[in-house]
Amino acid sequence: MTSVSLERMSKSYGPVTALAALDVRIEDGEFLTLLGPSGCGKSTALACIAGLERPTAGRIVFGEQDVTRLEPHERNIAMVFQDYALYPHMTVRENMQFGLHQQRMSRAEIDRQVETAAEILGLGPLLDRQPAELSGGQRQRVAVGRAVVRSPAVFLMDEPLSNLDAGLRVRTRTEIRRLQRELGVTSIFVTHDQEEAMVLSDRVAIIRGGVLQQLGRPMEVYRNPANLFVASFIGSPAMNMIEGHARLTAEGVSVQVADVAIDLPRSVACTAWDGTRRVLLGLRPTDLGITAPDTAGLRGRVFLVEPVGHCAYVDIDLAGWVVKATTDPDHAPAIGEVAGLSIMPGRACLFDPESEARL
Repeated sequence: MTSVSLERMSKSYGPVTALAALDVRIEDGEFLTLLGPSGCGKSTALACIAGLERPTAGRIVFGEQDVTRLEPHERNIAMVFQDYALYPHMTVRENMQFGLHQQRMSRAEIDRQVETAAEILGLGPLLDRQPAELSGGQRQRVAVGRAVVRSPAVFLMDEPLSNLDAGLRVRTRTEIRRLQRELGVTSIFVTHDQEEAMVLSDRVAIIRGGVLQQLGRPMEVYRNPANLFVASFIGSPAMNMIEGHARLTAEGVSVQVADVAIDLPRSVACTAWDGTRRVLLGLRPTDLGITAPDTAGLRGRVFLVEPVGHCAYVDIDLAGWVVKATTDPDHAPAIGEVAGLSIMPGRACLFDPESEARL
């Protein structure tokens, strides 16, 4: 096993910069997810790590070895792609054996490693089937199995779950995480799905326009987003954003929104300012509760209720701002009612609407 260091790694295609000075270290045995919208540069970063693309600047280091200029087959990596890439004329067993034959391993060792991987992934009964006889989830497990039998130093996955339906995606991501923990292989996973990133990762690297926005543990970036983009991208439903004006007080920060002053603790603000300034108040739906209108400073009229089983999402018109809150589905207010909003202590975020930086 090994660590992976991306040292100010950049990649340009002519005048277009796909990655800009990416600095990330993935520890030995860690599961890191590169997360961001389509076109942000996350797959380009993975291709550079794999050796499929050559960085324009910077270094890639596996352990103590600089692999920036090495070919893919010299890096001891295994990669799982979005489209499975199985050989259609080979059985499951032959697909999983193929890479091991290329390494000139003995027949006994090949059989042992394939049988072990097949048992872990539940592929034993499928070893003699052709890919055309498998479901999408089974094909993806074969692709994962073909990668892990090679005992790679680094395991790379490029949106491997995107072709699966919702239920199968959940089951397969659980299998991938369990397998990674059992094997202890350093793993780098690419996705645009923030829920996958939150569930699978030890840490998440959020990228926008080729630039790293934040690197941290899933709940760290969820609770303490570095900027407006991270706050909006992480979390489903998205964080509510309400425009207001804020001023520092002796106790903390007073934010005026919808004709109501909301007092927040000083810890909310990371930087000081003079006077009053325009801000965006960020509140996650799960940090807002529905209360009686006469007990809350914030109140508005309910115009949509969405029961989703474990909770109900309630949309409220707050002086022209649409705010989404959560409540018990059995006690949700009716559409047209006036409802109050309570804010969970310590869960508000303030952002500069111009720079998008967290305050």
